[in-house]
Amino acid sequence: MANVITQIYGCETIKDAQIVAALGANHIGTAYGEIAHLPRQKNCAQAKEFFEALPDNVVKVGLTIATDVDEIINDLSLYEPDVFHLSNDIRLISPEGVQRIRDRFPKLKIMQAIPVYAGVPVEEQWPEILELIKAYEPTTDFFLIDTKDPESNIGVGATGMIHDREIDRRIVESTDVKCIIAGGLDGSNVAEAIHQTHPYGVDSCTLTTYPKFLQEITGRVKDPVKVWEFIEAARNA
Repeated sequence: MANVITQIYGCETIKDAQIVAALGANHIGTAYGEIAHLPRQKNCAQAKEFFEALPDNVVKVGLTIATDVDEIINDLSLYEPDVFHLSNDIRLISPEGVQRIRDRFPKLKIMQAIPVYAGVPVEEQWPEILELIKAYEPTTDFFLIDTKDPESNIGVGATGMIHDREIDRRIVESTDVKCIIAGGLDGSNVAEAIHQTHPYGVDSCTLTTYPKFLQEITGRVKDPVKVWEFIEAARNA
């Protein structure tokens, strides 16, 4: 059995998150901040209520695509989760800027999104990815390796798109930072991805979510069956 953690994004309601926690997710994440950058983003008070409703053993992961360090510091002063996920283009906040956040909140762990591209050869992407890893290692606790849609302006991930797992494997092997892989993962393919890359953790958002018509019917976003299948497949990989 694989010793990996599971991270689930896309829980819009407290009930969603509590179900996901009961199914065994280790990390649960949601986007928040006082300035709305994303659809359905919570403000800081809503994020506090959301995370405080979860069990103590669940790691609470806040996400932002903000790139203004002062804005991020203000949001964290209003509510500080266990982990803060910087999910925009990593280059938009310098390592010095990330260190400012760490200095202000010394107990906070930082997750950085590493963008990779579907359909682009590994060798084309690798030199720049390796450069980013080495530049940001000193200020990072987790790398979240996810598929970037080149047409999107809402950060890295949440595409449901699969990229070449060889990139994930290379990143995992090139750094001591804990790596969580993402990008088109669900219960049908997560075990294979774990065997290929040997990550610290696996992440799912899009493919463990109800289609829109079921969201409207149920009032929830996450599909508990798909979440359970993902978690069980990861545990048993």
